[in-house]
Amino acid sequence: MQTEGRLSSKIVAVIVVVASLTGGASAGCSACGGGSTWMGGSSMGISWAEQTLETGTTTSAGSSSSAGTSAAADGEEVDGSASAISPEALFIDQNGERRLVAAFVGVPGEASYIEGSIHLPLDQVFAEDGGIKSPAEIAAIFGAAGIAETDPLVIYGDSFVNGYDTFAFWVMSYLGHEEVLLLEGTRADREAAGLEFVSAPAVRAAVAYNSTPNLGLLTVESELADEQLVDPRTPAEFSAGHLDGAINVDSTTVIGIDGLASDSALAQAFRGLEKDEPVVVYSSRGGVASIVWYALFDQGFVPSIMIVG
Repeated sequence: MQTEGRLSSKIVAVIVVVASLTGGASAGCSACGGGSTWMGGSSMGISWAEQTLETGTTTSAGSSSSAGTSAAADGEEVDGSASAISPEALFIDQNGERRLVAAFVGVPGEASYIEGSIHLPLDQVFAEDGGIKSPAEIAAIFGAAGIAETDPLVIYGDSFVNGYDTFAFWVMSYLGHEEVLLLEGTRADREAAGLEFVSAPAVRAAVAYNSTPNLGLLTVESELADEQLVDPRTPAEFSAGHLDGAINVDSTTVIGIDGLASDSALAQAFRGLEKDEPVVVYSSRGGVASIVWYALFDQGFVPSIMIVG
């Protein structure tokens, strides 16, 4: 896909972030339709993800995740279209070359960290006003965590697809990170592959993170033109009020037992959209919106997210 929105990391994704969709609720409320701004992790739809998802293991059937697995295991550059890696491939790397840098996102519980993995301070990317910090500020945060722009990063949380994972995928895309993958599988799948979990993350020496930011990923609502609009909320929330011209793609419809739904299910969910035209997914909840955005990305669309209000 040849577009101005193609990322330097070969990840085709455009995310638009502005203020929230509907008023009348506390800022950052992840479980409601309102809220005025992103307010840290609670605004990423995490409570929704916890209620909806217990597990998530693979990308959709026939997707490009297997290509990402083999490329990562072979130590080759990972194309953005191959955005997932299996637990088995990560285990091979961690017990061999150790080329990949695993990073946990979300709220850690007891023994949440794969041995040798770091904690990605995703909550720190938010500014005091609830917006997203500048690329330079985020780069400094990740550099302090020991991440360089050239590190092949494997992002994982408590399941393959939740608001943390997909939002983190966007953040790295925003910075122009060269290689980023999402780890497939449930905790049980990962343990079965031989990955061991510990209670504390690894600590890496601080480095300089030299970002090549994709500034077009942050756009105000006033810059919208004729993009296709997708509302990822529930049908009830959609019926209560939505932007003119928007179609409703409930975020739960793009999720299957093993992560993303099948290709056929995703094709049905996105049947009203044209792949050769930009798509804007809007919501007051970044995590919920990012799940639909990632599913669109997986299916070859050029998606964006708009947090509106």
